[in-house]
Amino acid sequence: MRISILGIPIDNLTRSEFLNRISDMLDSENSNLVATVNAEFLVHAQRDAEFRAVLANSEINTADGIGVLWAAKYLTLPTPNIPIIKWIVAFFELIYTGVLIVLSPKTIRSVIKEKISGSEIIWSIAELATRKNKSIYLLGGYGDTAEKVKQKLLEKYPTINILGADASNPRDSGLAEKIKILKPDILLVAYGPVKQEMWIAENIKNIGAKLGIGLGGTFDYIAGNKPFAPHILRHVGLEWAFRLVTQPKRIKRIFDAVVVFAWYMLRHKIQTLKPYRKNVLACVVNEKNEILICKRKQISNEYEFFEPEKKHWQLPQGGVDTNESNEEALVRELKEEIGVKHIEVLGEILNAHTYEWPITMTGGWARIYRGQVQTLYFIRFHADHDEIKIDNDEFDSYKWVNKNELINSIHPVRKKVAEIIVENFGRYVK
Repeated sequence: MRISILGIPIDNLTRSEFLNRISDMLDSENSNLVATVNAEFLVHAQRDAEFRAVLANSEINTADGIGVLWAAKYLTLPTPNIPIIKWIVAFFELIYTGVLIVLSPKTIRSVIKEKISGSEIIWSIAELATRKNKSIYLLGGYGDTAEKVKQKLLEKYPTINILGADASNPRDSGLAEKIKILKPDILLVAYGPVKQEMWIAENIKNIGAKLGIGLGGTFDYIAGNKPFAPHILRHVGLEWAFRLVTQPKRIKRIFDAVVVFAWYMLRHKIQTLKPYRKNVLACVVNEKNEILICKRKQISNEYEFFEPEKKHWQLPQGGVDTNESNEEALVRELKEEIGVKHIEVLGEILNAHTYEWPITMTGGWARIYRGQVQTLYFIRFHADHDEIKIDNDEFDSYKWVNKNELINSIHPVRKKVAEIIVENFGRYVK
């Protein structure tokens, strides 16, 4: 079961369930990214579309920290959808559940089954790797930190197969290729939050590892470079206070993880009272069964386009107006966006994909809706390609790609729906 917090899916797992999932991954042929998500991750994902896409598409997102457990509990409290009143109630619910973190930790832990953090699971993963004879590569940290972690793991599991303990810079050319030659099953990466997940997402398939996990400061704690917070502070959710005292340079990160996160959650609670906007999405295919994608123009003040050098390819899509059917919206959008009139509907997947907009996206439709629910149509394009006239206010250009190129061709924030298309393509397109 996954719980959505600020639009990011969090897996509600016990430690045992998590390890069973990891074990299955190690026996598969796929490359899997696992993220240990804390409040800082969730805040950053509201500002960074690329990182948000990584978390949305990762195989497992564990709840790493009391903030995530608290957020899940906070969202379960009923809030009346009445102007002004909803803000007052949501604010007092925030204060109430915040106090419960210290006074009743068990209550805060009543929604998400268990906190699963990197500093705790590294030992379980090492034990699992030893038992299943899977190899590990340690990447990140500073100086000899990774080497110290290697020695600590070897002390507890003398037969563990650690192929490397590497502090290389993530920007080092040839780093991924160097690791690929060794063929590790598991990548444990400690480049720090966000950077490590982005590196894993970009490189794990090329390396061929079965499992990639970002472990943040775990290497430093195991190596003895930084002290663990006392157990009682970790249990009552005050680990951040200990880190503020022992690592004052983290004040900006702690501010984001405590103050900004609470503010975002208050806004998110109000956002969840809004409906989803109905949207239609078109998988347009030609006579070669290639799929039409369009390159969206860069709009600097939109959340998804903070990095103007990124090419944003997507499928034609658009909202369903009031008193308009999905089919009517589909015909209108195809005509407006790509000038296509001669089509054949091959199939429909109702409510195929649902997603929430980030809290930082406050203008336009975000004032009315919490996100979009998309109905997917498979469309056969019968006319000459010269008929395609893209909306120059919306798109720069278009191209045709085959099914196997789709996922890697479109923008990462569109990856989920691309996977749905690929999975169902043969069912509708013959």
